[in-house]
Amino acid sequence: MTYSERKTVVGYDGSRSAQAALEWAAGDAARRGSELFVLHVAEWGLTDRSTGASRRRIGPLEDASRAVLADALARVRRVAPDLPVTLETALSGISRSLVATSKGAEMIVLGVPESRNVEGMVLGNTASAVVAKATCPVVVVSPGAAAQTEPGLPITVGYDGSASAERALSFAAERAARREEPLIVVIAFSSLPAVENPAELETDGVPAFGTRAPSEAERLGELAVDRITRRFPGVEVRYDLVEGTAVPVLADASRGCGLIVIGNRGRGLLAGLLAGSVGNGLITRTHSPLAVVH
Repeated sequence: MTYSERKTVVGYDGSRSAQAALEWAAGDAARRGSELFVLHVAEWGLTDRSTGASRRRIGPLEDASRAVLADALARVRRVAPDLPVTLETALSGISRSLVATSKGAEMIVLGVPESRNVEGMVLGNTASAVVAKATCPVVVVSPGAAAQTEPGLPITVGYDGSASAERALSFAAERAARREEPLIVVIAFSSLPAVENPAELETDGVPAFGTRAPSEAERLGELAVDRITRRFPGVEVRYDLVEGTAVPVLADASRGCGLIVIGNRGRGLLAGLLAGSVGNGLITRTHSPLAVVH
């Protein structure tokens, strides 16, 4: 099954960041002829759980959720009037509910605030958990990034030759072919002198940042372009070599593109990109929607 044969799932709570994610997902799904699945998770507080009031709270929670989903549907209709939409409520477990819906989905779309306030920390943690456990690509959209939705903007993919990066490359190339948009393959490199024993810089067999030589980066770029042109001869593709480490390189590369794509695990200059809190990495610095591919 290819990515384009599945539905798009959006986590929606009515916040500004969720609105940005919903509108991006609706426009994207409409252009691809996909179905949209909007999920609202209505969680109760610890007091309700501990006092045994959960049964009495289910009705009001469902009523509130219906209002949130009605708002979501109205927003979708303004963007894509004819888009097939399914609305659903879950009563607990934001991350768990989204991960469960990832099975059989094309992608999950989440909103993350631009600011680093308490709300941003919570949504960042949610995104981190979903990115780590989802079985499909996860797209993260901030209100500022959502503005870059015009057709024709290039798709950018970070590539380091790892198995995860190969999946990201395939995902990006398939989207570029379907949407008739150009594709840019970004490869980070280091001009530092080669070390005598590269294994000393490895952790669990994965090279550390700064160990990829320019010649190796160029070889990877040529390999990536060759693979794309063989499979998708109509796609306009090029590779860019940029000196630096993954997060700043890809954050800068996200300027002016419609979507930036990375694998969930990399090696070399992409290794560790998603280590720790995703909210403290590329997810808070990208200027375009970010797709993390499993």
